[in-house]
Amino acid sequence: AQILRKEIKQLGYNNNFTIYDQLDSRSVVKMVINELNLDIKQYIPKTYQAKISNAKNLLQTPEIIRNLAENVIDEKFAEIYDKYQQTLKKNNCLDFDDLIILPIDLFEKFPNKLEYYQKKFQYVLVDEYQDTNKPQFEFLHAISSKHKDIFVVGDDDQSIYGWRGAEVKNILNFFLDLIVIV
Repeated sequence: AQILRKEIKQLGYNNNFTIYDQLDSRSVVKMVINELNLDIKQYIPKTYQAKISNAKNLLQTPEIIRNLAENVIDEKFAEIYDKYQQTLKKNNCLDFDDLIILPIDLFEKFPNKLEYYQKKFQYVLVDEYQDTNKPQFEFLHAISSKHKDIFVVGDDDQSIYGWRGAEVKNILNFFLDLIVIV
C-alpha cells in the first residue's frame, strides 16, 4: 500500500485511493452483475467475487480469462471481471488483491520504479513464506533480484492459505528459485 500511495498515479489512479474490504468488493460485483443484466441467482456475487480473487492470485487478467474461455459462462465471467476492474478504477478504489498485483504491474511498466525499490529494499525478510501466492512470489522476486539478499522463514507443514492461492511449493523450491535469481 505504501508503494502504491506514492506511485499509483503512474497507473492512472489518484494517490488517495480507497481499499475495499470484502463487503465493498462484493457490492461492486453485485452492481456489475446487475448492470450487465445477468440473473443474480445464476451469477452469484459471492461466487464471482471469489472467482475474481482466484484469477488475480493466478495473475490472470480479464483479457487472459477471455482468451481462455471455453463456454458462455467463462465469457460472462471475463465480462464481469473486466467491468469490476473498470468500476474499481473509475471509483479510484482497489481490492486487497490489487495491493500486490498493481506494484507488479508498476514494476513491469516502469523499470525505473523497480530499480528504485530494489535499491530501497536491499535486504528482504519474509515470514510465513509457505503461505505466499504467485503474485507475492513475483513481487518478492522482483524486489530481491538485484541484490539477492532475501531471507525467508516458513514451515511447509504449516501452510494454511491454499484457499487464497498460497503455493507451498514456493518454500519447497526456494533454493531452486534462488538459483534462477542468481
